[in-house]
Amino acid sequence: MAETILVVDDESDVCFMLQEVLRNDGFVVESYKDPHLALSNFKARSYSLVILDIRMPGLNGFALYREIRRLDKKVKICFLTAGEMYYGYSDIFTSVPAKYFIRKPIDNEELMKRINEIMLDDTTL
Repeated sequence: MAETILVVDDESDVCFMLQEVLRNDGFVVESYKDPHLALSNFKARSYSLVILDIRMPGLNGFALYREIRRLDKKVKICFLTAGEMYYGYSDIFTSVPAKYFIRKPIDNEELMKRINEIMLDDTTL
């Protein structure tokens, strides 16, 4: 059975690109442009990985992370960012290792390399 990944990004083109690339690599993908809708439909233990955009209106990726973590303590989570200030370590989450931040734009091969590294990692944020 294929592993399921949840993508939450307020940009339609980013959601579409991630869906296509991840599906082509054999993953089942659910995506949401609205972080509130993603949270209201979140089902604990349904996802192997959650990919969150950091900058979203209404509920940013860090706030959404906290809410998801309350519902599911074990799901792997990583962050998408186009901003330099969030790449590596953020001011908000200083304990998050750089490998859990994926900088946009990213080419498909590098994206899959990073996703697979995160999926194989035993660490949970």
